[in-house]
Amino acid sequence: MLGIGAIAGVAILIIAPNAVELLFTGDDRDLRDERETPASPEEPTVLVLAIDGVDRKLLYDMLRNGELPELGALLGGQGGKFPNAFFDETALAPMPTSTLASWATIFTGEPPGKHGVTGNEYFVRSERRFAAPAPVSIDAPDLVLKTYTDDYANKLLGVPTLYEKLRAQNGKLSAWVAMSQFFRGADRLIIADRTVLGDAFAAFLDDDDDADDLEVYADLDRKIVENVAQALEESPAPHVLTVYLSGADHFAHSSEEGPDPARRRYLREVFEPLMAKLRKALVRRDALASRYVVVVSDHGHTAVHHDEKHALAIDTEDDPPAVVRAAGFRLRPFKVDVPDDDAFDAVLAYGGAIAYVYVADRSTCSANAACDWTKPPRFEADVVPLAESFHAANTRGDHAPSMKGSLDLILVRSASGELHEYVGGGRTRAIQPRTGYVAFLERMRDLAGGDRGDHAGNIILIARNGAEPDIANRYYFSKRYYSWHGSPGRADSEIPFILAHPRHSADELSRIVRRIAGDQTDATDITPVIMHLLAP
Repeated sequence: MLGIGAIAGVAILIIAPNAVELLFTGDDRDLRDERETPASPEEPTVLVLAIDGVDRKLLYDMLRNGELPELGALLGGQGGKFPNAFFDETALAPMPTSTLASWATIFTGEPPGKHGVTGNEYFVRSERRFAAPAPVSIDAPDLVLKTYTDDYANKLLGVPTLYEKLRAQNGKLSAWVAMSQFFRGADRLIIADRTVLGDAFAAFLDDDDDADDLEVYADLDRKIVENVAQALEESPAPHVLTVYLSGADHFAHSSEEGPDPARRRYLREVFEPLMAKLRKALVRRDALASRYVVVVSDHGHTAVHHDEKHALAIDTEDDPPAVVRAAGFRLRPFKVDVPDDDAFDAVLAYGGAIAYVYVADRSTCSANAACDWTKPPRFEADVVPLAESFHAANTRGDHAPSMKGSLDLILVRSASGELHEYVGGGRTRAIQPRTGYVAFLERMRDLAGGDRGDHAGNIILIARNGAEPDIANRYYFSKRYYSWHGSPGRADSEIPFILAHPRHSADELSRIVRRIAGDQTDATDITPVIMHLLAP
């Protein structure tokens, strides 16, 4: 049974109209009954800095230009030079380039079609359940909080985490996780308190808020690092310390400055002082001199227009739900839970540049009884009619005029489980490589294949977004924001992966990564690299 740490308590969520109030009585949660074993001086140790929403080019340019000297110092660098750090120039996020799918991949070493967390929200057919660890189309901030209080995101994983794999490799290994969504197998979860959590989530959910929310998101990241520093002051450092900071991503979504200026500002003004605080806390504990440092992110960002035209939402007759209903389908309500006898035969799940459409075998449905979602849909009778409805909306504006020209691709899952491009009139063709998309075919196979590939839907809608040079031609499945991600485009897909150690050269560290990942690193390689670093 999961316990609560010495300086921690419980968390309760109260939902009121347009408000989120969190009642936390602590910021540290013990996850295991066993007493943790701190690292000894001769053992390898790792610091994982998980920075949400920062693409490779932006972060590497800032480091090499000397704009982030405190992060540079953590990497053993100075003046934009890093003799003891390997900057991977090939690392890619999985598809979709969404927060939960990417971090699940990074912290398990498995692709989305295998670990099962195929997006920020998705539908689990076998359980007839809508999973939303980071809700987009539904108003359910309590699910985000349940990740930290009730292991909500952990329970969605169908495979072991990095920490469980490390513990199988070394039973005496200790691990602390600060604010990361996936922590199963760690010893301690370090979180922020109720006030800063509530303010950050409320600001992010408010798409009508024109205020500069930098300080709101900064308070959350500051509290996390403050709590990590306090934990290091009170206890010996663990073998693995993971620190997850989300502020740069949240600010990019909500800042009218645009994602690049917003993230640069956040990294300079907020992130840099936090790196100084974290580094000093590790040095005081003598826990940095021989520690590997891993820096990684989950995705980048693409600027979009903050307006109703480009936001393909749920609340007008000109949005995707209208297309589903026009095809004669009964759409699942946009709620976490619906009655057991609700006879919906289609589900929509949103994720920025991508959306999933799930279709039931309608021969199992009736007006008064739920469909049998354990059975796959019939391709010609169930999937094709809805795919055709979206094709008509995209090409002619049928059913939802504002959707005309909004979709780059409509992909359908065949009876064999393979994805094909739907081109209209019941016709499909093999998916082709596309200009501006990176490793598209391979990453889509990793998403739709595997035991849990059906979590990615029967129809996958990819909006015109990440490969569009003109912001006026970019669309996204969500309420209104200034920036989104989820696409196969470069800006969303190319992530940073840095490995540093004060006693190893950049070439030595490069050889470690290349030995495990080969010539091309993807998100599934990061867990194996960390396991190699910590092997007894």
